[in-house]
Amino acid sequence: MITVIGWLLGLGMFALMAILVVHVLFALLLIVPSWRIFERAGFSGLLALFHLVPVVGPFIVMAVLAFSDWPKGEGRPKPAHPA
Repeated sequence: MITVIGWLLGLGMFALMAILVVHVLFALLLIVPSWRIFERAGFSGLLALFHLVPVVGPFIVMAVLAFSDWPKGEGRPKPAHPA
């Protein structure tokens, strides 16, 4: 019985580590383009590291980009030039 419990705990730890590795790899895949988008918008590129926060990190990144005023103003329409 003890060996079965130990085996299940070991399997659970393996699954947890596998999920963690997949999460970090996926986050690293998203950090590079997000970093460039943040810098182009005028924010600090370090905000892209929110992708490392499990579950809510990508939502934080999307919320910052969607609902904040961009310091460089690329999200706003350009004013018409007077003739």
